[in-house]
Parts: sequence; C-alpha cells; structure tokens
Amino acid sequence: MSDANQKSGKYPIGTIVYYGPDDKTVTKLVASVVLSQDADPIMQKWIGEEVTTDREVLSQLGKFFQSHNVQKVVMTDRVAGCPHEEGVDFPVGEECPYCPYWRGKQGIGES
Repeated sequence: MSDANQKSGKYPIGTIVYYGPDDKTVTKLVASVVLSQDADPIMQKWIGEEVTTDREVLSQLGKFFQSHNVQKVVMTDRVAGCPHEEGVDFPVGEECPYCPYWRGKQGIGES
C-alpha cells in the first residue's frame, strides 16, 4: 500500500453487504477489505438466520476489519440481492431457483 493512501485515510476500506431471499430477510453478510485502489478485495462471508445480530459473527467481523487495520466501513442500507451465487448454487445465466422474490430484479436473463 502506498504511503499516500495510508496518510490520506482512504485505505484500507471495509465494506458490508447484506443478502437474503427477499428484501426484508438477511441470511448472508459479506464483508470485504480493499487495501488499495488496485487491490482485489479480501472477502469473508457469514451465513445464518440471525447473521446481523449473532454476537459471534459480529465479533468475527470486527476482528476481520481490525486485522486489516480498517478505519472506515461502508455498507448497504438494505438487502442487496439473493444470497445464492450464480455459477456456484445455480447455473450461470439463470435465475436463482431458490429465491423467487429476486427474479427479474438482479439483471440475470435480461437481453
């Protein structure tokens, strides 16, 4: 990481994004650390029904950010999308078969 990035306080940056089967239910929390403008994010995921309030998850999240010296965190203010991963949980280019709420809302299958 460059000295300019460290001195400006821009990096490392932490991010938090919520995912769930609909726009009200969070079942997956994805945290990332971006060390510099050109770096690939370092990502960690937690999955569970109480993922946003589970003390162990929140402790692990804090330790994840602390271990990378994160000073600033940005996060979504709502559920961003389906918790399932295209190409992992269902075929690339198809809608998630597990989350009907998100059909047509995530850009999949649009021409």
